[in-house]
Amino acid sequence: CSLLHYAVQQANEEAVKFLLLSNANPNLPNTRGSTPLHVATEMRLRNIAELLLGRKTNVNAKDEDLYTALHFAAQNGDEAIARLLLDKNASMNEADFEGRTPCHVACQHGQETVVRVLLSRGADVQVRGKGNWTPIHYAAWQGHLAIVKLLANQAGADVNIQTFDGRTALHLACQRGQYRVARILIELEADVCLTASDLHTPLHMAAKTG
Repeated sequence: CSLLHYAVQQANEEAVKFLLLSNANPNLPNTRGSTPLHVATEMRLRNIAELLLGRKTNVNAKDEDLYTALHFAAQNGDEAIARLLLDKNASMNEADFEGRTPCHVACQHGQETVVRVLLSRGADVQVRGKGNWTPIHYAAWQGHLAIVKLLANQAGADVNIQTFDGRTALHLACQRGQYRVARILIELEADVCLTASDLHTPLHMAAKTG
């Protein structure tokens, strides 16, 4: 852990400024692979993130979990830092070790404001992660109704897109007992008859869940 990491962890803006003026390396990772920008973003320290980005900081650096700073902003629902990172050319397409982009992560954690920011900057609603999961699969699985509706209403969105094992967002919602989400998906013309690789339809999933 460098002095710059320590100053960020202490949320000490003056120390961060001093160290950067003294040519401290803003891209040096700690033992978890996290740069000072990762730490600042994870701790929601917008001013310090802005200071770091004023230097030659790699905005797309990855930690040991292959998270970028934008992944942390997405997970935290930190709209201000997400906008800051995107303004500094943060990539929306970098994937973590589970194949999740920041949009996947924001949808999984129910962070609608960040999802809206990412979509406004051109995030792909159909981007596929591990197992062919798209953002709407994560939102349906977790029961984030507003995000499911938001994603389904985007241009080019396909509510019937299937994971590698053939499950749609409707399958996942039914499997998890997310029936408000299931109802909305059906209203949005999700196919109730599509079968997954185990030949189960969403109705089978709902019956198994009870």
